[in-house]
Amino acid sequence: MKTAKTRTCYVFIFEGFSDWESALVMPGLHLFTDVEVKTVSVDGKPVTTLGNLTVVPDTSLAQVTDKDIDLLILPGGNDWEKGGNLEIKPLVDRMLQTNKGVAAICGATIFLAQQGYLETVPHTSNHLGYMKSVAPEYKGDTFYLEKPAVQADNLITASGTAMIQFAYEIFRYLDVSENENLKFWFNFFLDTLPKREAFH
Repeated sequence: MKTAKTRTCYVFIFEGFSDWESALVMPGLHLFTDVEVKTVSVDGKPVTTLGNLTVVPDTSLAQVTDKDIDLLILPGGNDWEKGGNLEIKPLVDRMLQTNKGVAAICGATIFLAQQGYLETVPHTSNHLGYMKSVAPEYKGDTFYLEKPAVQADNLITASGTAMIQFAYEIFRYLDVSENENLKFWFNFFLDTLPKREAFH
């Protein structure tokens, strides 16, 4: 029996986004929870991922409001380091202002750093030195944690190598991590992690 969908998670997609970084989150939510997964691009047009997949989004940014979303996922990609994808900022602002979740991994954490979202909240990224080098305006180093993934308040951040931990923190944030079917499926991935490295 399919689970009725009562909440919505949007994944922001753009040209060259890292398609593997949300690859566990999306099927986990779609298959086992009440969270519907949708994709959104700036203009609603198809994009090509770093893995050369063509993805047709469900909608465009102009058609989405924070009222439609319970969680916004920002996958990595080279555009973030170049200061790209700023079109997403108004939606991120509204999400956080209304206590909605924003989850960023790899390069997307650079966007959060560049825009000042990480100055007073615990977070992580690929490396603190990397963060400082590509976001010179970043002032959140005292809140930086050397962990694969961090959930604090309504922000989730993760290193680009931590797609499993990223998914886990999202499941915890959405309060679905104890869903028995999801747990059974996700444990196959958790079991591939060395215990000492899993969440520390």
